[in-house]
Amino acid sequence: MEKNENKNLTGYPSVDKPWLKYYSEDLINTPLPSATIYEHMYQQNRDYPQDIAISYLGREISYKNLFQNIENAAKAFITAGVKCGDIVTVALPSVPEALYSLYALNKIGAVANMIHPLAGQTDLIFYLRESGSKVVVLFDVTYESLRDVLSRTNVRLAVVVSAGDSLPFGLKQLYFLKNPRKSLPKDGSAVLWQSFIQAGEKTPIPQIRKDPETMAVISHTGGTTGSPKGVMCSDNSINAMIVMTGQILSPVRQERAMAVLPPFINYSLVNSMLEPIAFGVTCVLIPKYEPERFFEYMKKYKPNYIVSIPPYWEALLQLPEPASLDLSCLKVGIYGGESMAKQNETAINEFLLSHGAKNRLSTGLGMTEVICAATLTSFEHDMTGSVGIPLPQVTCKIVVPEEETECSYGQDGEICYGGPTLMIGYYHNQQATDDVVKVHKDGIRWIHSGDLGHIDENGILYITGRIKRIVMTKGKDGNITKLFPVRIEEAINSHPAVRVSCVIGIKDEERVNYPRAIIELNDNFTASEELSEEIMEHCRRHLPDYSLPDEIVFRETLPRTPRGKVDYRALEKEVLLSEG
Repeated sequence: MEKNENKNLTGYPSVDKPWLKYYSEDLINTPLPSATIYEHMYQQNRDYPQDIAISYLGREISYKNLFQNIENAAKAFITAGVKCGDIVTVALPSVPEALYSLYALNKIGAVANMIHPLAGQTDLIFYLRESGSKVVVLFDVTYESLRDVLSRTNVRLAVVVSAGDSLPFGLKQLYFLKNPRKSLPKDGSAVLWQSFIQAGEKTPIPQIRKDPETMAVISHTGGTTGSPKGVMCSDNSINAMIVMTGQILSPVRQERAMAVLPPFINYSLVNSMLEPIAFGVTCVLIPKYEPERFFEYMKKYKPNYIVSIPPYWEALLQLPEPASLDLSCLKVGIYGGESMAKQNETAINEFLLSHGAKNRLSTGLGMTEVICAATLTSFEHDMTGSVGIPLPQVTCKIVVPEEETECSYGQDGEICYGGPTLMIGYYHNQQATDDVVKVHKDGIRWIHSGDLGHIDENGILYITGRIKRIVMTKGKDGNITKLFPVRIEEAINSHPAVRVSCVIGIKDEERVNYPRAIIELNDNFTASEELSEEIMEHCRRHLPDYSLPDEIVFRETLPRTPRGKVDYRALEKEVLLSEG
């Protein structure tokens, strides 16, 4: 639905909001809830106790059972001494206990600090010390790596969870035959989930009224600097994301959403878990997603919604196609986290549609600091090459980098977001908060994303680079100029041989820095001097001379962050160590 076609434009996207023409009045004016995450989910589903909330490896958990499991967990946390406002660290994969813990902590006014269960001992200790958590919910593998160093933190109780705890009875017995439980200390410093729950059976839950504008979840991001920061998310900001994205996708009760990413990533936690459960859509949890089993998952679970990352979707292009493949269940497929080469997206879309999927892939742009997505491409309108339009109640502004001056249509600048999904700030890091969250002269609180891009007159956003990934170099004319690695990567990634690339700056006495392109090839392509020259010629057709990479290096795989993005910082460190 389009409207406001003839609206006079002022020349400033944040004032005109031309993207609203793609939304109905209902979407634009939908009241956003002022409630805790748990309250909103409960209110939406209390009249449907027999509907299935979570599907976990053959076990179907109804909303009635979900409410009871949350109640039991809430009692257990209170018994363990957790109070309103306390921070409890949750380091679990995609298992039901991760959701029971988050909802239960929310119900009693506490904060869930969601972290990667396999982040490594150093990072895990840092997160525990930063949050001051006295109670922590740990994956059993994580506990094994931490048990000897937990004394260096404030933790006095570790609740140990296994992937087998919520399995159906028969599978559970088999699981623990193959994976016997490890022994725990006898001093009570660590307990199994079941014992934790049993300890709280007789504990009453006091009436607690949590302010939904206060912190509910801490998620973690490296932001633009690479230093880990805790992003403080309020109940209202998470619920705003749930409602806006949920209404755009028009979910139907008891459809199925398959969660392929873990819950320590907001993109997955909110859009693949909390959102479907709030709308009565069954959340299919897979503790260890394996992309090569995609067709098996589709046949077994028949998901209608999948929110994923490019490498997982691209894996489809390498899998042997089953004799009979029906993807008609797939209503919505979304990718995010990083860009995808156009030829790969085209091939995936052709594959999905040819096997009955309802829509092409959609993508967007966002950041943990705005919960997850801020924009999304439309399924009804062709927005190829863009990252879509702002969500209905999110505002977007392009400003001159390091200024508040707004750019007009088509002008590149830094992308800023305003609206109800902005974070409260970074936990215990006011300086970092002030660096990215600013109140402009228009009185609106804006977050400066660090992404470069522009908005066209239809309100569609295009990303063109990243401010913090700027390589200073000296051109042939002797002048210092700026290179934007993302632009070079986009050109390289459009070559059919390239799966993904990463461009880094290499220090040089004459050039200051020069760009080196490190490339991971698609299957059936072999690294060679001829292919290197072919890719370079491809770059010459798509890039100005000063942006051409000086070197092309092939690697079998590129390093990735825990969130699945290419880790350009790791590559920079490798070069520094090997050539510095």
